[in-house]
Formats: sequence, structure tokens, C-alpha cells
Amino acid sequence: MDDNFFIIVMALVAGFIILQLRRTLGRKDGYDSKDEKTGDHHLRERETDAKRNSDNVISIKGGDSPKSEFQERIEDGKEIGISKSSPHYETLEKIRQYDRNFNLPDFIDGAEYAYGMILNAYWQGDLKTLRNYLSRDVHGQFEEAIADMKEKGHSFNNKIEDIEKIEIEEASIQGSMAEITLRYTGHMTVVIRDNDDNIVSGDADNPVPVVDIWTFCRDVRRGDPNWTLVSTSNA
Repeated sequence: MDDNFFIIVMALVAGFIILQLRRTLGRKDGYDSKDEKTGDHHLRERETDAKRNSDNVISIKGGDSPKSEFQERIEDGKEIGISKSSPHYETLEKIRQYDRNFNLPDFIDGAEYAYGMILNAYWQGDLKTLRNYLSRDVHGQFEEAIADMKEKGHSFNNKIEDIEKIEIEEASIQGSMAEITLRYTGHMTVVIRDNDDNIVSGDADNPVPVVDIWTFCRDVRRGDPNWTLVSTSNA
């Protein structure tokens, strides 16, 4: 009788343990590497909840599965900062394949800073600073213009008043050599003075509209994130 009682007790204990194991292992509350790989574990949890509470749910999405924010950003081109419908998207995507940190908004921010820094260095005749940011050809052109100004005894007294917008004009990539052309639209005070500080040309009181077209180049396979100015023109 005692043996039978012991067997019954052990059977009840075993049944209790199995029940607890089923309750624990049957739940999906914890981390699951398979879920992470597919990237839809949150969606599956929502679907489970929806089935559990189906009597109280009214669908407003027509049955479509919700996309994650990351998926939407990729599909819309937001990771690069430009719409997939843009004619420049494919080129910028190729650049990003070499440099995963590249995106257009950051590039534009850097180009805005470079615009002011390069122009001010040019106006001040600072060839040392310009050498770090210009291609050999552009540096040669700037150097000639600075030498010509000094020979005439003239100096720039220019000032960037504002940059209204910066737009991407062209983009290309051959191998890992990428070029991006930007259109800068803004206003400047453009004045040239002689050695006696007299105005030779320009108007110090009336800024003029300016549109500059600058092209930057970079080997995007290299770790150096800096772009070089390889061409300038006025629109």
C-alpha cells in the first residue's frame, strides 16, 4: 500500500513538472535567434495577440502586414537621403556600397561648409589652405587669379550673405571614383578694392544673386572621407 501511494505521488509530481515545462516552452516571450534573422518577430507577436483577441479587433489596414521603419527607409531611399525615383539614386547607392557612412544630407552639409571655407581662403589669398581641398588644376586656376590680383594691387572684399539652397546637379561613378556636382544658389557682396581701400568694382551695399556649379571627386574605396573640388563654374 505504501509503495502504491509513493508511485501515485511521483506520478503527480511528474505530471506537475511536465505541465510547467509545457507552459514555459510553449511561450514566445523571450529572445529567439530565428526571429532576429527574419526580422519579423514583433510582427508575429502582434499576429498572435490579434488571433487571441480577434473578437475585439477591427482591422483598418486592409490585411496588409505593417512594414518596419527600417524597411520603409530602405525602400524609399531614406538611408541615402534621396528618393528612389531620383535620377541620381542609382549612383549614390553605388557610392554607399563602398562607403556605408555616405548619405546625401551629410554630404550637402559638408559641401556647404567647404563652399564658405574655400571661397574665403581664395579671397584672402590663402594658397596653403586651398591646396588641401582643390585638385591640381583648380588650385592652379585659383593661384593664377590670386597672383593677378596681387600684381594689380587689388584685393577681394567679398562676403557670402546667404546660401538659399544647394541642389545635386549630376552624379557619376566609374570604378570607385565618384563625382558629385552641386548647384549653389545664394547672395554675395562682391567688391574689389585697391591698395588705398578704394572700391575698384562691385557694390558694398547691394548683394548680388550668385549661382555656382562645383564638382567634387573622391575615391570612395579609400578610407579618407574628404572630397576634392575638381571643377568650378558660374551658371
